[in-house]
Amino acid sequence: MLFVDAARFAAPDGHRPGADWAALAAAVHTAVDVLDAPQAPLPVGAARLSPLDLLDEDVDLAPAHRVGPGAGAGPDGTELPASWEELALLLHEGAELSRTLAEFACEKVRSPGTFTLGELVKAGVLTLRAGRQPSDRTGPATDDGLVPLLTVRDVVRGGAPVERVPPASGLAVAEEGDVVVVGTARAFRAWVHSGPPLALGPQLYALRAAPGRLDAHFLAGCLRAPANGRRAGTHVSGAARIDVRRLRVPGLPLDEQELYAEVFRRLSALDGMLTRAGRLGGGLRDELTDLLAAGGRVGSAG
Repeated sequence: MLFVDAARFAAPDGHRPGADWAALAAAVHTAVDVLDAPQAPLPVGAARLSPLDLLDEDVDLAPAHRVGPGAGAGPDGTELPASWEELALLLHEGAELSRTLAEFACEKVRSPGTFTLGELVKAGVLTLRAGRQPSDRTGPATDDGLVPLLTVRDVVRGGAPVERVPPASGLAVAEEGDVVVVGTARAFRAWVHSGPPLALGPQLYALRAAPGRLDAHFLAGCLRAPANGRRAGTHVSGAARIDVRRLRVPGLPLDEQELYAEVFRRLSALDGMLTRAGRLGGGLRDELTDLLAAGGRVGSAG
């Protein structure tokens, strides 16, 4: 039997869900190719086991219990140097982003006036489409010819959509450049969608700004401000939700919007970098701790 720990390939960017699917697929294919060759090493995060090895008082099929440090031959630390180098590069990227963000002068000034999304929709500045529960039967995420269906659950867990729907299902679909908003307090966020079309489930909304009137990155950045979400919050059946039509956007000319949009892009990049660095740093901490606890020798890398 083959076990692969896929959790190590999760790579959300801080706002939209995602994973390094290419790396995961490559690891799985490599593991499958050498599964029947006992002398061939498996990729990191994979393990081969006999069904007899699983027969115990408690049968636990979780890959994390079968692969990684402490499983099989034990940790060897061979990936640590490359991981430390990757972390150093991420931290350098973060330092550069911090430096450029610090160069932007930002001070509290008199508000230029704001508009709610509801007002902008009425003025024709943007369109708003609400996601809903699909009526058609959904298929697995591997089905061809279907559109990925994003749900709040997907956003909360930081993963890619697990279901897909037919293109003609009548659901709201976010296209490249649309702004996606999560209308629930526990997962409130907004981002500019990039990539293939994405169908939206309940409590998700797609906004499309009129070209030349509203910058999408400016819109998404303003909408995801925590204070904006708090002001537009409401309670329905005991659950905190966001009335997206009450979210507000400053009334600024397009050239000023573009300046704000650049800052929001860099903040989003910083957020994604911090997420990746936190995950990588935590993995390094755990792997090194496991290695030391298994009796690994401490010495200079040089």
